[in-house]
Amino acid sequence: RLITMAPSTEFTQERLLALAPQKQLVISFTNRVRIDFARTWAFHARAAGVAAFLIGATDRHALSELQHMEIPCFSMATNLPQGEWPWGSPSFKSLGPHKIELIYKTISWGFELVITDIDALVLREPFAHMSRWPDAAFLTTSDHLGNTTADDGLETHNAIHSAFNIGYMFFRKSALPLVTEWRRVIAEQPRSRWDQGEFNRIARLGWNPRRTSGLSDPRLFWSYKSSLIGGVLSISLFCGGHNYFVSQFPQRLGMTPYSIHTTFQYGAAAGKRHRLREARVWIDPPEYYDPPEGLLVFPIDVPESLVYPKGGMTTRGHIALINHQMRQIRSGLALAHVLGRKLVLPSVICGYDKAWYPLSSAPTSRGAFGGARGFILPIRNCPVDHFLEIGMLSPTQTLREYSFLSNPRTPAAVLSSRATTKLELEKGAAETERLAKDLGSFKVLNVTNLHTVDVVNSGLLSTIQRIAFTTKMRHAGGGWC
Repeated sequence: RLITMAPSTEFTQERLLALAPQKQLVISFTNRVRIDFARTWAFHARAAGVAAFLIGATDRHALSELQHMEIPCFSMATNLPQGEWPWGSPSFKSLGPHKIELIYKTISWGFELVITDIDALVLREPFAHMSRWPDAAFLTTSDHLGNTTADDGLETHNAIHSAFNIGYMFFRKSALPLVTEWRRVIAEQPRSRWDQGEFNRIARLGWNPRRTSGLSDPRLFWSYKSSLIGGVLSISLFCGGHNYFVSQFPQRLGMTPYSIHTTFQYGAAAGKRHRLREARVWIDPPEYYDPPEGLLVFPIDVPESLVYPKGGMTTRGHIALINHQMRQIRSGLALAHVLGRKLVLPSVICGYDKAWYPLSSAPTSRGAFGGARGFILPIRNCPVDHFLEIGMLSPTQTLREYSFLSNPRTPAAVLSSRATTKLELEKGAAETERLAKDLGSFKVLNVTNLHTVDVVNSGLLSTIQRIAFTTKMRHAGGGWC
């Protein structure tokens, strides 16, 4: 009888050489509660033609799940919590030494490495792009919020003083002096020192951005005691959450990003998932795209006078704009609840951005996140976490993202099974019975006058239905001010 050996889960030089004889490797890591992120990450790495990639598992359950999905993986054998790692928490910071050790070993063994967080998707094969700068020891993504170039090259020196984001980075062996120091500093206080903060500090130690001699590209810079070369990857191609979902640089420039990283968002893990669904890059099970109960859609009403009020947008104007759209979404959720359908959220327009602190008050960028450009306002296709706590809505059970009907994974049979109708208020509660009985077989129900109706208080719902809906949504909320 033929006995097959289980694939290795070690992280050794021998295994990496067998996996990546070309010595180019992409790595990420996950725990048990982010396994669905790992599934999506691996799907795109394969689709992009990445020749060699691995996902590290920080716990046994994650390792077992990765093996079950036949995703190349390795055991990181950590003692990290198996739940969420809240940003800035000791468990969040404790991941740093493990990540740095992976970088240190991989480049010590002579590999070129792209390492990403599990919520930083690899959408295009990266190494051909990185090869354009053969003298770069590292290339990093950035939290800079204003692109300094419209081409596909590196960001200029106008962007290199903003925080480097280590959620997607490229390293060569020539980065070892910097990585060795980074490794040493984090090991001294592994639960309190933040790996990203320390990388930013160390990379800028004794650096000399004004020195351009010896650089293959003047957008590169001399880093870490002027001993090695670094660069900042295009924020339009290697996108953080603000640059992709709010400033929308790739969309404006007609570029296809290499990566989308769900930073700068407000809904924790549920918000990250929903944003990636909005971008049509999240991978759900097939049944998500064909819910048996069907879908409800409606055309949202957004008057130009609210989007562009006289005298310009103000805080009150922004609140009025969001409230106007939220009332319509509430009606949509109520009708979808009664009919048992999933509401496809409409595309929402936000007058102002959202931040953890006061927005910009500068004349040219009033209402934008500090450091972002004023031209991003108003924000069309505004991310839902800018105005709703998506996790409170149980999204997979209640709704679908605004881009759902244009997602290539939504079956043609769903898109072609469509009915259009108007609500007849004079029929009262019998109207919802008509919709269910006469139009229930259609996958997509478009109610063209829903935006004009307060479904909850119009008499369309019975008392029992109204109580059931308000009870279901009693914890739903959000903030847009």
